[in-house]
Amino acid sequence: MLTDQEIALLQDVVPRLLSEAKTASPDNDNFIFTMELETHLQPGLRIRAPESSIDSTPPFPLNLFVGIPIGELRTLAHANPAQRDRLIAHFGATFSPRLLRAIHHFDAHTIDYEAGCQSEPGTSTVILEDSV
Repeated sequence: MLTDQEIALLQDVVPRLLSEAKTASPDNDNFIFTMELETHLQPGLRIRAPESSIDSTPPFPLNLFVGIPIGELRTLAHANPAQRDRLIAHFGATFSPRLLRAIHHFDAHTIDYEAGCQSEPGTSTVILEDSV
């Protein structure tokens, strides 16, 4: 888990991380992106598709928790301003490919990121690979 101090240090960059993640998904600009640092052993962001009028039968609106490697967030929390800028830019540049690789491990019908739906109700979870 991230320490309270690390979470506090990251609060200033959360809007930029969310912006980078959203920018990396231009076809899904109606998705809702939120950061969850305090509530999970694995911190990350949640991506939700807008609720549809028919959400009691498949396909269900996307509700995807994307775990971000703790080491990556810790490095960002303790970085100086110039390093933070580079790390945030790198996060944005690598977010979409890492997300798509993580989703690829699901069956093809389980999560359709581009369509904003999933075959089961509730939260689907993926963990991004470490950024190199």
